Amino acid sequence: MEASYTLVEANRLLPLVTAIAGELTERRDEQRKLQRLHLELEQARTNEGVSIALYDLDSRLFEIELGLKQVRKEFALLGLHILRVSPLTIHIPGNTQQGPVVFCWQEGESRVCHGHALGEEENPRRPLRVRASSPGQA
Repeated sequence: MEASYTLVEANRLLPLVTAIAGELTERRDEQRKLQRLHLELEQARTNEGVSIALYDLDSRLFEIELGLKQVRKEFALLGLHILRVSPLTIHIPGNTQQGPVVFCWQEGESRVCHGHALGEEENPRRPLRVRASSPGQA
């Protein structure tokens, strides 16, 4: 069965989402930095020292990729989908009184307050026009 969250549940889930997202963005940023360094070393490749440095970078990039795969798996286990990694945008399958929706959270946001109707996942994010259910309705 696929996960589905109310807006209240999605916001309750946010501390976990932001913790996982923090790991992803940290690894993403390190990966980009190391990829730039790798390219510079490739272009300057003239001696054995550079080859060893490239080997070390390749090993570290491989470790980062494994970590990123694990983070993606953690999101998937929660039923969440990574739309893009920069800026990190997470889709949360949801339900409102109006029917199924996709809640959309982006890195740096303190609450889930964007989304769109099911089937419009590729459209730009927009503010939700639904109110959070009262705690008794979650």
